[in-house]
Amino acid sequence: MQPPTLTPHVLDSSRLQTENVTPALYRELLKNAQDCLWAKFEAGVSVRLLVEARAEAVDSVLAHAWQNFGLHLESELALLAVGGYGRGELHLASDIDVLVLHGHDPLPDTLKESISRFITLLWDLGLEVGSSVRSLSECVESVSEEVTIATNVLEMRTLCGNDELRQTLLALIRPLWTDAAFFEAKRDEQIARHAKYHNTEYNLEPDLKNAPGGLRDIQTVFWVAKRHFETTNLYDLVTHGFLTEFEYKQLVESETFLWKIRFALHHIAKRNENRLLFDHQRTLAVLLGYSDNSASRAVEQVMKDYYRVAMTVSMLNEM
Repeated sequence: MQPPTLTPHVLDSSRLQTENVTPALYRELLKNAQDCLWAKFEAGVSVRLLVEARAEAVDSVLAHAWQNFGLHLESELALLAVGGYGRGELHLASDIDVLVLHGHDPLPDTLKESISRFITLLWDLGLEVGSSVRSLSECVESVSEEVTIATNVLEMRTLCGNDELRQTLLALIRPLWTDAAFFEAKRDEQIARHAKYHNTEYNLEPDLKNAPGGLRDIQTVFWVAKRHFETTNLYDLVTHGFLTEFEYKQLVESETFLWKIRFALHHIAKRNENRLLFDHQRTLAVLLGYSDNSASRAVEQVMKDYYRVAMTVSMLNEM
């Protein structure tokens, strides 16, 4: 049931080793990678491989820039990917969420300046960066107070630097939330989120990430289960009896469908857009291969498929 692992390489990282690296080169490589990703999407390459490929491309640029600023020389420092980026999943315009984790108290001014310049560069490259710079103790405090932060660090991975910092952080935060408390917090968070969308899957311009039956509902199922079973392999949810084979297949197929829409939507909007606005629905239907027929228009077909998937996700999530 697991997707293929042969992620296509879309960024020419060899140029980072052979050319004079400037912000302009970074931008060129990232632009070329985006163009390559879209061409592969149009050619029918699995969207699962493409979101992994974009994460890998961004990994390469961030790792090279981190080294360029000399940050790799610091033993008490690590650059971590968190959230969706931590899972190794990036759509065309997804946010790049990173945590700079350090073991200093306080952080030296010279190091603070280098980190600030590094993050500023990422913004200058056109990346939508969500960044935080925290010590181990500051992370523990934040995780203990906010379930969203506790969720983000569930899936963090080390991009550069000392991985022992990440491992230490995981050990420190594990006791902060019991399984029951985490579940209740995520449930309450979801109830509040659904209320913003009138608790219905049938909005005319649905938000495919946050509305009922959207991607966030799928992620909530996985977050709660992964927190309980301490696993990063989603198929382990079947092994542990949390999901049946059929339910797991439904969730994966639903996520893949929503990912295809989101990938194409980012291309159309040229930004991190997750709302299926009327202005985009017709174009989206064509890009996804729908066409008008005697029974219905292409846009009606794609929206019908969306509502069907959203209802499936909602039922599985509620169960």
